[in-house]
Amino acid sequence: MEKVVIDLYEYKLLKEGSLANFGASLKYTLQAMFGYFRAPNLTIRGTSGDINKFVLALAGEKKHMESYLKHGLEDPRTLRDKYKLKNAVSAFERETGIKWPFK
Repeated sequence: MEKVVIDLYEYKLLKEGSLANFGASLKYTLQAMFGYFRAPNLTIRGTSGDINKFVLALAGEKKHMESYLKHGLEDPRTLRDKYKLKNAVSAFERETGIKWPFK
């Protein structure tokens, strides 16, 4: 089983390549959530507030994608989930100072 480490503290420091690594780790995790392959051994590091906002944003991404696949892009339920995702991403960015890699 592959191990994925998402270190929010490291991403705050904006080390070279760390934001690309963040996006890749997040993409891999989302793909696993949708069953493209076996879920990785996921470790998230950071403050409890950072982790909480990250999990809410990640869950929002999943919910919005599920709604899009089930109902289509212009369905009111999909638009509602997109709005909730936008709020979760904004909260994550405010809490951590890290730019969410998907828009």
